[in-house]
Amino acid sequence: MATAEEVKARAREIMAQDLPEDYDPNLKDDETMIVEGGVDSLGFIQVLTRLEAEFEAHVPDEEWWQVQTLDDLAAAILRNPRQGE
Repeated sequence: MATAEEVKARAREIMAQDLPEDYDPNLKDDETMIVEGGVDSLGFIQVLTRLEAEFEAHVPDEEWWQVQTLDDLAAAILRNPRQGE
């Protein structure tokens, strides 16, 4: 099972690779990704869906609005494992 630190590290890698003009590498785990981190809403969805695939999770759409920080993102991924599909 993945840890929160592993999920956050992978999220940072994805943002650095896929959103290099927008991503702030100095983003702290508790800072808002869309404001302080420079990630727009489309970039956020891209990161979230890649993490869901890689960590075999499915964050329900109604939870997306609650995910503001890397800490929130890791918690959402870990709390929502994909159920035997």
